[in-house]
Amino acid sequence: MGKYTKLRGVLPAFQEESSYQDKVNDEKKLLLAHAENMEDANINRFASLYGAGKAAKDALEEQISAINIRLEALSQLLVEAMENQGADKIQLSTGATVYIQDTPYPQVKDREALMAWINKNKMALLLSVNYQTLKGMTNDMLVAGKKPPEGVEVFLKTQARLRNGASSEG
Repeated sequence: MGKYTKLRGVLPAFQEESSYQDKVNDEKKLLLAHAENMEDANINRFASLYGAGKAAKDALEEQISAINIRLEALSQLLVEAMENQGADKIQLSTGATVYIQDTPYPQVKDREALMAWINKNKMALLLSVNYQTLKGMTNDMLVAGKKPPEGVEVFLKTQARLRNGASSEG
């Protein structure tokens, strides 16, 4: 039993977006095609399929990570080469264009100065709590039996998870 299990039936259940849930429901129908009803469904089969699916996803995410590193390396090499040749774009034979784009990334160095600027320019509505901070605070309050912060609605998403173990099961 997890630390949030006691909130089942207390908090409203999380609802997926309907277009996504429709796809999930279609997939559930495929998975249940061999069972007459949920009682006939094999929990071990579902758990094994879940583990295999999670392993496949993890492998793909590793590939995506490696591809992202390669793309960043190629981007840095391209920018360097294009700057050396005085080019700002290249037309490929496919019709696609490779170009240099500059994007600013701000970083707060003096929080008090930024807050003074926000207040001076009447932009207090821009201030909000970081999602991870709000989630952590709210979770701690719920575990302690307290209500969530005012203005915050909480939904409980109940789902299967996989903890490290053998990657496949019979």
